[in-house]
Parts: sequence; C-alpha cells; structure tokens
Amino acid sequence: MSIFQLINEIDNGEIVLPAIQRDFVWDTDRIEGLMDSLFRGYPVGIVLLWETYEPIQIRNFIKDYRGDTVHLFDYNQQSRRIKLVLDGQQRLSSLYIALKGSFGGKSLYFDVLSGRDNDNHAEKKFGFRFFTKEEADNLNATAGESKLRSHWLRFSELVILSPMDLIQLRRKLTKSLNLSDDCQSRLEMNLSTALHALSGNSELLKTQTIDAGLPAKDDKRKTAFDILEIFVRINTRGMALERSDLIASMLRLYWPAASNLLPTFLKEINEGSGLAINTDFVIRCMFSTAGLGTRLDFDLLRRRSNVDLLKASSDRCFKAIRAVVDFVRADCGIDSVRLLGGINSLVPFVHYLYNTDTITFHKSERADVRKAIFLFAFSRAFSQYSDSRPQAFIRDHLPTPDRIKAGDRFSFTEAIRFVSWKSGFEDADIRMFANNRDLALSLIQRRTGGKIFSDGNQPEIDHIFPKSELYDKGLDTQEINSLGNFWILPRKMNRNKSAAHPMEYLKDVADTTLAAALIDRTQLDYKLFKRFNRERQKNMVAELQKLTGIVTSDFEFLQEDDE
Repeated sequence: MSIFQLINEIDNGEIVLPAIQRDFVWDTDRIEGLMDSLFRGYPVGIVLLWETYEPIQIRNFIKDYRGDTVHLFDYNQQSRRIKLVLDGQQRLSSLYIALKGSFGGKSLYFDVLSGRDNDNHAEKKFGFRFFTKEEADNLNATAGESKLRSHWLRFSELVILSPMDLIQLRRKLTKSLNLSDDCQSRLEMNLSTALHALSGNSELLKTQTIDAGLPAKDDKRKTAFDILEIFVRINTRGMALERSDLIASMLRLYWPAASNLLPTFLKEINEGSGLAINTDFVIRCMFSTAGLGTRLDFDLLRRRSNVDLLKASSDRCFKAIRAVVDFVRADCGIDSVRLLGGINSLVPFVHYLYNTDTITFHKSERADVRKAIFLFAFSRAFSQYSDSRPQAFIRDHLPTPDRIKAGDRFSFTEAIRFVSWKSGFEDADIRMFANNRDLALSLIQRRTGGKIFSDGNQPEIDHIFPKSELYDKGLDTQEINSLGNFWILPRKMNRNKSAAHPMEYLKDVADTTLAAALIDRTQLDYKLFKRFNRERQKNMVAELQKLTGIVTSDFEFLQEDDE
C-alpha cells in the first residue's frame, strides 16, 4: 500500500486509532526529518494495522495539530470495516499532518530547489519546513539574494497536481526564477521524486494488516483482548511507551470512560499550577488507593477484577489528589515539581487522605504533614526507586486504612524514621537543606516556583561571588559551591553581570531585597568571603528551620532508638 493510499484511507475514516494509542508526540523537526528520509528513498519503518468490525472505542487522526487538542472518542457502533493502527501511529500522524493538515497553524512547505549533494549524510538534504503563507512568501521574496537558490511551495498543494500541472509549474518556475541548468535539474527531480515516494514506492513504509480480508464472523479473527496483548508486547519489547502509557491504554479497553476521564482530570489539576501532575503520578496514586501497590505493573490489569477496583476508587482518589495539591500550594507555598524534589513524594499523602473520612488533613496533624512534605523534598527520599519507596513508606510508616478510619493521624516521627533509613539525614542542618538548593533558596527568597511569563524574569540560581574569581584566589570547589554562595536572580540580571564584583552588580539592588535573601552588603568583599559564607549559612539554617518548622530537636528520638 502506498503512502498516498494510507493517507487517503485515514482521511476517509477507514484507518483510525484505537483508544489504547497514546497522543501524538512528534515535533516539527521529526516530521521534516521523516520527509527528508522519504525523498532520499530511505525506508521509514512498518505500519501494523488490524482490520476489524468490532464495536470498540476509536478516534480519528488529527489533521490540524495543536498541543492542547482534546480527543473525541467514538464507537464503531455500526460494525463497519475499519483498520486500527497498532504500530506506526507517529509516522502516519506526521504524514497526515504533512500532506493534509498543519502543525500549530503552519503548513509544511518544500524547497523545490533543494537536494544538493552533501558529504555529510547525517544532515538533511531536502528542504522541508513548517511555515505560515506569509513566512514562505517572505523567504521566496528574498531568495534571490542568496547564493544558494531556494523556492518554497506548500507541499499539500504540490502533491495533488496532475502531470500536466507539474509540467506547467516547472516551466513557470524556470522562467520566472531564471533558473540555471543545475537548478532546473533539481526542480525536475524533486517534482518526480514526490510522486514516486508517495504513490509509487510501497517499500518505503511497509504495511502489515492483521485479519485482512477475513469475513466479519470468521472464528480466526482476533479479539480486542488479543490485540491488546499484541500492542503491549510490541511496546514493551522496544519500550516505545512509558509504563503509565501502557496502563492507560489497557484501562481504556476495559474501562472506556477512562479515555476522557484521565486527560480531563490532568487538564483540570494542572490548570494554573506549576506542579506538572502527569499520567504516571495519577495512575500510581490510583494503584495505591485501590490496594494494588505503587508499582506500575500492567500485568495486574490482565485481571478484570483489578480494573474494577481502580474504577471504583478513582473518584475518591482524584479528590484526594486535589486536596494534596491544594495543601502543597497553599500551606507549603510550593508550586513547582522541581522544588518538591519529585512528584512521587506526594503519593503517600494521597493514599493517606483517600482513607480518611473527609479527605482533608485534620487540624491536629496539618503541621506534621507540612513538615513531612518539606522533609521529603529536602531529602529527596522519593526521587529514586519510584516503584518501591512510596509503597515502603505506606506499608511501614502509615497507619493501615482501618486505623486511619479509626482516627490514627499522620506521624512526622515516622517520616523522619523513613528519611533517616533511606537518605541518611538525621538533623535539620545545612547538609540537609543544601540537598535541595532550589527549594532552600526559593523559601528564603519567598518564591513559589510558579510560572513566570517574561523571559527576562525567569529565575536562575548563580554564585553571589563569581566562581572564576574565587578559583583564581585559591578557594576550593566545596567552599565556592556551598549554599551560602548562591541566590536566585532574574535571568536578565544574571546574564548581564558576568564575573562582576558582587559589590558592583548588586549596588542598585535594594537593601531590603538583599536582607530578605540574607545577604549582608557590608561583607561583599573577597577578603571577607569565608566569613560571609559561614555567617550566611548559619542564618539560612535558622531561617529554614523557622519557615519549615523542622528543627534539630525533631530528630533527637533517633539517638534514643539507637540506644
């Protein structure tokens, strides 16, 4: 089957996507690279289809792609013959956008004078770019000023021209652009290559169709569950999908409402927030609250009873996620997953709230919960082993669901025990606070980590005393990169200061701003660096203990445990 045939069947709704397929993720550079490969005559892979009449959940390909597209799912209710894409969706979606649609409001244009020989085969040979019509027209208007001639035409309009139209186009461009013999040859070759690559060479993108031509009621036909197994095996072999993507795909088959439920919830929970809640986190929470652990094990979903557990617990789980996100943003002043040291540190709190009667933290435990969130963030205890560590904390350090329902509260002491065991932090000291430099500085400078819209105001962390100057003065790396020598400043200010003396580049910064960042202007002298660093770190620890509520005495029971 040629590429043109595939695209026409997509356009006619004969080739569609099953609900188990993930979203389109390729960018324009990959699409342009795909077109370059086709024009070079390079094979670009295999498309695996399943021909079926089953009334299963499907969606159409996106013709005009935008990043915020919300999919509309439907059912093959009339049991018509359709072909579902099991493998090769990204390539087919890219080709459909290139030949029929647009990407972010821009169409694919082709430089019909490209294709010059190049010794570097890794570089793109043929010119494909996504432009608006105005951008392409402007490039064509100035193309004569360049030594390398170019002329951009909208590719979707070019490929539908008849042979006679192509001849007339070639003559028109040759005359209007006053093309050299070399340019004329490339123009003619490119126009013929487009026709051959897309309609005359079925070897470039091979197609295999499961159950092709079998009668609708033939016993040899695969079931939807056979196809799911094929889909899982294809994607686990090459790990083309994240495990959470595979789990989401399996859920859609057994639980069709999940197709809209998960993306709708993700869009809602991330609206106006910088915590970047993702599918992985939501499914991990769903598994945990359903009693399936925190390991993303798609083998568990081969049992329908486990899917029923997830379905039954999902609404309450989503409420618990909302409550935890609100607490982190409002009570902790954190609005960035970067400051949290990993989103999985919130899984135990979701699990805990799920099992409470009101799905809210009781006033008697809110301070402990807040301290635990900060402790997990500074220790980064959940930044590794995301499958096992949340479950270990839930199993060994949270009350059981029955005890939570009976009134047992969240224990900060248990959070300390876990962090001591997994990360080795046993004091609210500079070592622990420096373990998450971003959070430490953000708290001190009263930054939430939320979205910044102006590029020049994007926060950057940099040395107060330039490291190049400190190295020249013989200081060691540990001193230079200690927490006391860092602060957050706007990108524009950071890029302009270079290696300037801190007294110089901070002269226009208000005293109140420096004082809030615990920077003593009177000590901004290289001779006083060690004193500045030592005193600022001492002040930072005191301030962070005050802001987080975590103090040295919280850890004293660990010594008693050891005795």
